[in-house]
Amino acid sequence: MITAHSHRLPAPFEQVPGSDLEQFAGQTAVPASRYGFDELADLYNQTRVDYIVPMPMNARRLQEYVHTYDIILDLSVVALNAEGEVTGLGMLGLRDDRAWISRLGVLPEKRGRRTGLFIMEHLLHQARLNGARSALLEVVKGNVPAHTLFRKLGFRETRELLIIRRPPGTAPLIPPPEVCRVVEMDEAGIAACLAIRPPGPSWLEETRSLYRAGSLKGLWVTLTSGDSGWIVYQQTPFQLTHIVCGTSSPVREPVATALLCQLHRLNPHQDAKVENMPADSPYLPAFVNVGYLETFRRIEMSVQLG
Repeated sequence: MITAHSHRLPAPFEQVPGSDLEQFAGQTAVPASRYGFDELADLYNQTRVDYIVPMPMNARRLQEYVHTYDIILDLSVVALNAEGEVTGLGMLGLRDDRAWISRLGVLPEKRGRRTGLFIMEHLLHQARLNGARSALLEVVKGNVPAHTLFRKLGFRETRELLIIRRPPGTAPLIPPPEVCRVVEMDEAGIAACLAIRPPGPSWLEETRSLYRAGSLKGLWVTLTSGDSGWIVYQQTPFQLTHIVCGTSSPVREPVATALLCQLHRLNPHQDAKVENMPADSPYLPAFVNVGYLETFRRIEMSVQLG
């Protein structure tokens, strides 16, 4: 277990060139890769004990998270204060010329010393060094201190994202549309559908994230009206997630509702969660139709890095 007083590491990152080190009271940063997943998960959980939305992690889930979302632990940061005590962490993902900042947290007893700003400056510096031209992040709506920090660093709001959930056994709010054909797709069919997705999914739901998450399944559904569509999702033993769908016509809501009804008819005992659905998604009404409820919202923010 990492505690604020127990873990010290030598050879920290080189400080960000040109930064005013005095404003950070001698804090230094080391690569998160020098810690094991058990230690990182423990540290992350300690930073979130009073968080606005509980998001506990364990070592296995954190390892999956790092893999799925292209987190680079060598570029991610664990912060130490002048006494060598751990104070917080932040993680950095890279895809092409884009960076994504995640898992930012500061231990409650170590806040108020500009540690969050210190970690963010290091992550943005590492992003620039590795060719990123822009950076993205999400902040839970209502987390005013974090939102204020990100705006101070030049981030601006791009959209609101919904986290929605459907418990097992939830009944649809409307009668399911009539379906005449349901086909389980193979890998080639799933790939063909994902290849025609429109642009705009969040980092968590990008096609690359879906492939890296693995365990993908898919259905193609045709209604008696002749309209049709597809749904792709990740199936784990206890949950359905990474749920995305598309339709072959502009009539989205009936087709998407039918797709979701079929998904939950085939998986009646599994919880379902969709993260970071744009608040203006044309598919949102279909999710509401089959019983998904909003859990909370995130605000997506971005900044150009030059």
